[in-house]
Amino acid sequence: MTPPPELSVVVASVNGFPYLGECLESLERHCPDAEVIVADWTDEDTRRKVADRWPKVQLLSFDEPMAVPELRAAGVFASTAPFVALIEDHCVVKEGWAERLVDAHRRGYPVAGGPVENVVTGRVRDWAAFFCEYSAFMAPLPAGETEDLPGMNVSYDRRALAAIDDLLHEGRWESWLHGRLRGLGFRFWSDPDAAIEHAKDFDFGEFLSQRYHYSRSYAGMRNPDLGPKRVLYVLGSPLILPLVSWRTARNVLKRGRRREELVAATPLILLYTAVWSVGEAIGYAFGGGRSLLRVR
Repeated sequence: MTPPPELSVVVASVNGFPYLGECLESLERHCPDAEVIVADWTDEDTRRKVADRWPKVQLLSFDEPMAVPELRAAGVFASTAPFVALIEDHCVVKEGWAERLVDAHRRGYPVAGGPVENVVTGRVRDWAAFFCEYSAFMAPLPAGETEDLPGMNVSYDRRALAAIDDLLHEGRWESWLHGRLRGLGFRFWSDPDAAIEHAKDFDFGEFLSQRYHYSRSYAGMRNPDLGPKRVLYVLGSPLILPLVSWRTARNVLKRGRRREELVAATPLILLYTAVWSVGEAIGYAFGGGRSLLRVR
């Protein structure tokens, strides 16, 4: 009799093929014993390909648009293993990834994850998008306890999931989930050998759109907690450009690598960050609108 899986892997699917296919191939190769759950709202063609090629994958299909946090939550609630990892359809896992996460959980860490590596590197815009999204989590990262982990390379045990159950139901981003867990004293473990590869090619206009919609949706989620202070955040939004640009550069420079790529990408990083600041200002002023559903 086959033992039950120790790890469930939830894949939020919003991009379809070829990204989802590459992701599932890597899971099939490197995590053959894991329970894999794909939460998808793309199209019937994507679902048919998954069902035909990966019949063991549990497929959750949604006809109406679903935000990435909502898809993650649906997969978590459908999972059965004691540990549940979250990734996205543009992620490719590497050999040993699942074993490193499970090992961290066995050693008592409720939250475990690892860095993100960029494998779409042909153009300056590829590096600009990667730095904007993942500079805080780019490899190399030291092994040890950490304050945070990326939302698309993180695993939780059942104690941690129980502590954020309400936030999952509300469709919150990982900044809310991890903030709650840190406040409750849950420990986070980062393992450099639990890295995943970011394999999405954003074109220029697409990433501008992503920066705007993510930042507007983020601000909109914060509004109920801010109350009248929203006005201050609207007025302060121009400060996002220097602060976030500096933070991005600092994250890359302290790794001691990819400095040439950072220099070449800086004009685009400044533009993308300026769009981010505009998105936050509009989100604080008018709410998130439907931007959450546009985030890929």
